[in-house]
Amino acid sequence: MKAYLDIETDRSGKVCVIGVFLQGQGFVQMYGTNITAENLEEILSQATTIVTFNGDLFDLPVLEKSFNLDLKSRHLSIDLHKVKKKLGIKGGLKELEKMYGIPRNTWGINGYKAILLWEKYQRTGRSEALALLLEYNREDVINLIALEKVFLDHMEERRMEDDNDSGIVRDQLPV
Repeated sequence: MKAYLDIETDRSGKVCVIGVFLQGQGFVQMYGTNITAENLEEILSQATTIVTFNGDLFDLPVLEKSFNLDLKSRHLSIDLHKVKKKLGIKGGLKELEKMYGIPRNTWGINGYKAILLWEKYQRTGRSEALALLLEYNREDVINLIALEKVFLDHMEERRMEDDNDSGIVRDQLPV
């Protein structure tokens, strides 16, 4: 089973939001004091693969440092940032969403603005700041599913082109 994961951190690098979508299970989100190694391990316990965007360089190392969880030793990691590079595609997550028509309600928010939303919530207790931050994180996670599909389609097109160049013909039969 795949788990699509994204984290948000505060200015000091402390994890303040974790969003996870588990295939067949749905979306789970933790923030603040609900973020614990035990809670995260429980959520990911059924997953064999973790899908992220730049997670091999950011999300997974931050979680390992913060909670002493080496998720890459327990799960296969698919980092869509690495996949897009192999496909020769340029752009960050938000640019790719625009490029491929993946919808988002939180356009204009980025990682820095997410930090500011968390700080505003912490400082003032304003629930709308937290709600917007959680929606931003949720869209980051959910949009990984659509982006992965786009990349899989690109890989399939390339495979078909490579097969055609090599004289291999594959007949797509209905299932």
